[in-house]
Amino acid sequence: MRQEAVPGSMRLSGTLISEPRKRLSLRDAGVTLAFSPRSAAFVTGYRAIARLHRGDLCDLYDSWSEERQARCVLKVLRPDRRAYAADRRRVVTEGELLLSLTHPHIVRAYEVHEDPVPFIVLEANIGPTLADLIERGPLLVREIARVATQASSALSYLHRRGYRNLDLRSSNVTYERGHTKLLDLSTLRRPNPNERHEADDIRGLGCLLYEAATGRAPFAQDGTRAEMPPPFRKKGRLLPATGSIIMRCLSPVPDDRPSIAEVAQVFAPLI
Repeated sequence: MRQEAVPGSMRLSGTLISEPRKRLSLRDAGVTLAFSPRSAAFVTGYRAIARLHRGDLCDLYDSWSEERQARCVLKVLRPDRRAYAADRRRVVTEGELLLSLTHPHIVRAYEVHEDPVPFIVLEANIGPTLADLIERGPLLVREIARVATQASSALSYLHRRGYRNLDLRSSNVTYERGHTKLLDLSTLRRPNPNERHEADDIRGLGCLLYEAATGRAPFAQDGTRAEMPPPFRKKGRLLPATGSIIMRCLSPVPDDRPSIAEVAQVFAPLI
């Protein structure tokens, strides 16, 4: 996951977060930096080391937990969203949901806090996002297969618990050392009995895999491009069956999309 220095003169709960002197890495910073002046007092019991990612709703910070004497990640509601009660509630709701989930491919939460600023305490070893990795080029076939099977496993788990409408995009999924994790569950909800959202999540999975295989998103970010993206060219990256099932996931007709189990079954032999 790309890292940014914590912005200077930023305040959270009245506590000044000073700008670190250099960027820090989860791998090479080492825990000794948690006691360095470069670490900034953040909220009670936590010190921010570096900003890892800015999302639509929250900022992620590489942090140090005084209680655990260990690294963690804080997912904090962005300053420009804190005046909105609905956004504050989304963060708390997501945190409470994460605390109730136990799945190897969903990020683990330790705590959730509502006041004075909503934030979630997450495990530290969450790795770079797929978006960061795809910037360097399309993923290898084995990596795509691992993402496909592991994301499918997490989706199936969430669907069995009655949740739908996952915001499945490359910036919300991490991948490191063959291990995929879903990061953002803020859009999940329990649909009404007459609603069909499983097909929407399958389309999101298809978008994720298409981008991982080609290096580009299948549709425009603003949603103006609704037609099917170009099919895969035969370059040895994917077998016809795997390219075909990704395209089926992207079908504009929900009934034409495969099941999550079908996706996992096609990719499993390639791991």
